[in-house]
Amino acid sequence: MMCGGDGIADIVGRRFGAVKIPYNQRKSWAGSIAMFAFGILVAMGMLYYFSMFGYFKLDWRQTLEKVALVSLVATLVESLSTAEVIDDNISVPLVSMFTAYSSFNLAF
Repeated sequence: MMCGGDGIADIVGRRFGAVKIPYNQRKSWAGSIAMFAFGILVAMGMLYYFSMFGYFKLDWRQTLEKVALVSLVATLVESLSTAEVIDDNISVPLVSMFTAYSSFNLAF
């Protein structure tokens, strides 16, 4: 989510981010939507790449739903103003990892 979503969110948010999120005026709707969308695209692309080589087989409909959930949670955490408490470069990957492990039923 960070490499695909966060990088594009910054670019899109700076360029098209006139409308800010009500609870965090430093973040924009455009950047958040971009993070959500590109997070899904990059994650699905990586999963497809590794599945092509037979590392695992996926039900793509369920996988898309789970990846969308992870991307949504990552986007929500990114939009919070928690920079004083914990940097979002730490909180977003941790929450994304926890959500992915939980939704894909992987053991810790």
